[in-house]
Amino acid sequence: MINLNDGDIYEVEQKLGFTFDETRKNIIKTFDDVQACPGSGKTTMVAAKLLIIAKKWQSKHQGVCVLTHTNVAKQEIIDRLNQDSDGVKLLSYPHFIGTIQEFINKYIAIPALRSNELCVNHIDDEMCNTKAWYLLSHSTRAYLERNRITSLQDLQYKFNAGELELSVPGFDSASPSRSYRELLEAKDILIKDGYYYYHEMYAFANKSIHDTPELLDSIRHRFPFAFIDEMQDTQKFQDELLNKIFLHENVKFQRFGDPDQAIYSGNGEENQTYNTAVLDTVENSHRFDNSIALLAKNLSYNRINLTSNKTVPVISQHTIFLVDENSRYNVFNAFARLCEQAIPIDCVNPIKTVGAVGKRKEESLTICHYLDSFDKDNNINKFKPKKLIHYFYEAKRLIGGHEAYHMVLSGIARCGRMADCELTFSDNSKSFYSTTSIRKYLKDSNNFIDFNMLVKGLIDSSMDVTRWNDTIARLLVLTGMQTSTVKRDFILFESSIEAGAPQNETYSNRVIVNINGKIVENELSTIHSVKGETHAATLVLETKNYNFDIGTLIDYILNENTVKPTAVRKKGFMKMLYVAFSRPEHLLCIAMDKSRFPPEHISKSNYAGWNICDLTT
Repeated sequence: MINLNDGDIYEVEQKLGFTFDETRKNIIKTFDDVQACPGSGKTTMVAAKLLIIAKKWQSKHQGVCVLTHTNVAKQEIIDRLNQDSDGVKLLSYPHFIGTIQEFINKYIAIPALRSNELCVNHIDDEMCNTKAWYLLSHSTRAYLERNRITSLQDLQYKFNAGELELSVPGFDSASPSRSYRELLEAKDILIKDGYYYYHEMYAFANKSIHDTPELLDSIRHRFPFAFIDEMQDTQKFQDELLNKIFLHENVKFQRFGDPDQAIYSGNGEENQTYNTAVLDTVENSHRFDNSIALLAKNLSYNRINLTSNKTVPVISQHTIFLVDENSRYNVFNAFARLCEQAIPIDCVNPIKTVGAVGKRKEESLTICHYLDSFDKDNNINKFKPKKLIHYFYEAKRLIGGHEAYHMVLSGIARCGRMADCELTFSDNSKSFYSTTSIRKYLKDSNNFIDFNMLVKGLIDSSMDVTRWNDTIARLLVLTGMQTSTVKRDFILFESSIEAGAPQNETYSNRVIVNINGKIVENELSTIHSVKGETHAATLVLETKNYNFDIGTLIDYILNENTVKPTAVRKKGFMKMLYVAFSRPEHLLCIAMDKSRFPPEHISKSNYAGWNICDLTT
């Protein structure tokens, strides 16, 4: 078994040009679960540990398993390892670095399905939903819509008491109805054609382990070292399966994350064995200075002593803006003026405004009440403009990278679905258009490089009608379409001004303010969408989900209450706002309704580390 010592850490420090404190050294040397505060350099710690292990690794048939919750975190670890000759060894057999989903698919679920002579072609919710919906008759679709079911997301197998059970949307039990029979037939066709939902792969994995328990010994022998990053985001069903596999005396198993940042966008239950455990903590952040640490730590649910060694500015600009219905929009100009003063000229991180509730609800309080043009669905997954070219303009704004590329693929996929086209692969199998199937098709047809070069050329250039028409025609052919088959209006050229490109004031989810000749661009997002990000400055807006989040927690924000909340909703608010409060590097501000701010503090210019600015007067 590999042991890690101070000498190993010293060597890796020389490689990375980074010195670890005693807390971080102990985490690298041991295998205890860790709570790493925002900006603690968690990925650097994980990478350092992996580099040490990689240098000492001898086995050609056993490997290290590194699991993450998202592809972004996976790529960050891969990028770190790619920079080192020892680290590169972990990127191939017998090791595995990938998402939890990829691991469950590759080592348990897919082998189980294939052992039952079932093919696996696509694991993708979007593709399953689209294909199944098209298989239903008009009357069955109408039945589902009358029951407010517009997606077949629940048409999945679930594991219960040792058996697989199929959930059928719109029905609580078996039915002799035609609609019920059509849904069963649609599921049979999905399985026959090799289409599966992400979540149900866990059901197949659990069934396989239940039927063949010795499978666990095989996996543990293959991976005697296992690490999980972003553990706070794993849900209960993932946690239970991972513990069943790796929580064993034959495996060195370590989990990294931050339970204080455990926020969920779905209805899934959070994990029980990590987020509620007593963990080793890293409380010192490299992201922000102590003036922000003192404010953010008041919202740490686990009450960690968040600190920083970074130099605190002489004058603190962190501000609570008091607003009312008539002054909410004014907060953007006031925030921009502070940004112009507080953010160093060489800072490259974005300025962002965030809120917990983005969906427009007139009777509530959402981001839309501060910025009427805000559209929560204006993102890669739900962005649905009226023309294909809008996807390319948005990709330009995202300035390259994975998000920009995915934005383009989303537009092409939508174009294919609108044209009711299917992709045909070299083995004559077919697929509906999705970002996943397009990538697979491009590789299958050897068009991947040509497609990428055309996309890059279009995004990097100033688009005109000639360049657009020529390039898009070639892109559609490379992705299995002809311009004659697609909806003409959707692929027509439109200039950036017509498409709604930013001019001087507000554009969808951005506010652009001119402060003494300096342009301050402020992007609005939900708190969920900025997890893991670092901002130059962050403005947090009070919103309402049954209760007002900032108003509910103002006594914590002002450090007048230090008792852990027990109410589920209040606990959720605290974790949500903690994520928001721990994003900025230089400036933290909040905006809340004056009526919910303690009246005894309204007349004060500052209190508890905050400046207090009344915008209602």
